[in-house]
Amino acid sequence: MPDLSKPVRVASKSVIEGCRKPYCERCGKKASGQPHHIRPRSLGGSDIKENLIQLCFDCHRQAHDGKILYTELALIAARREGLSLEEICEKIGWPAPEEVPELSSAPVPELSKYTLEELLQMYASLQESEDDTRWAKGAVCLVLTEGMGISSRKAASWLGCSASQVRELSKTFKTFPEEEMRVPFLSWRHHRIAAGTPDPQKWIIAAAENQWSTRQMEERIKIFYGKAKETDVFMAKAEKACLLAAEVFESGGKAADWLKEALILLLETHSRDAAQA
Repeated sequence: MPDLSKPVRVASKSVIEGCRKPYCERCGKKASGQPHHIRPRSLGGSDIKENLIQLCFDCHRQAHDGKILYTELALIAARREGLSLEEICEKIGWPAPEEVPELSSAPVPELSKYTLEELLQMYASLQESEDDTRWAKGAVCLVLTEGMGISSRKAASWLGCSASQVRELSKTFKTFPEEEMRVPFLSWRHHRIAAGTPDPQKWIIAAAENQWSTRQMEERIKIFYGKAKETDVFMAKAEKACLLAAEVFESGGKAADWLKEALILLLETHSRDAAQA
């Protein structure tokens, strides 16, 4: 029987607060603020103690820049929790390294020497830096257009992008100018979508609480403001699912067998839940 379970990111402010320490668990220096997520929240990391580690400002910055691999921090968490490195990596949902890392702040090696865990860490760092770059671009565009009175079209010609991009970057940054107003584990696109609504804070909070993807967020906004009917949205999904299912069944093989079992399981589960409701 196919496994249809979908891992859900655990969100817990109380656990985060419980993991706060006045010192850095890596270097021992004075530390403040919230603990660092070894597997970033933006990549599905949960608010569980095995995924949290208190870092000082310097170590925190190095971790976000990819200069400290997640496996090194996971090893520290493993020793703290009395678990093995493999057990910690299993709990946070990322692979354990073949060799136990050294507890050091050595820079990431050359590209040809990257391991699986290093590549995952690099991707996480690049994603975070990509969003950071968009916020910085938004600040620049806002200063150019509203601060200096330069038209979006003129600014775009200088910046090598479209006028609509300049307006979009400016509007998003203007809507969420302070980091405290943003949700760290949501993407720039989440914030951009929220900025295009009459109530940005409401929608960015809703997206965080419901863990919506950007597609789900856009659907909910369209339905709320009457730009789309909920029945039409789900009918479109049903039609698409039907077409995809037909394509799989036509191809036959293991995929078709798996899908058949999956659909039977879904129908049985739905019927059971409906009967219990």
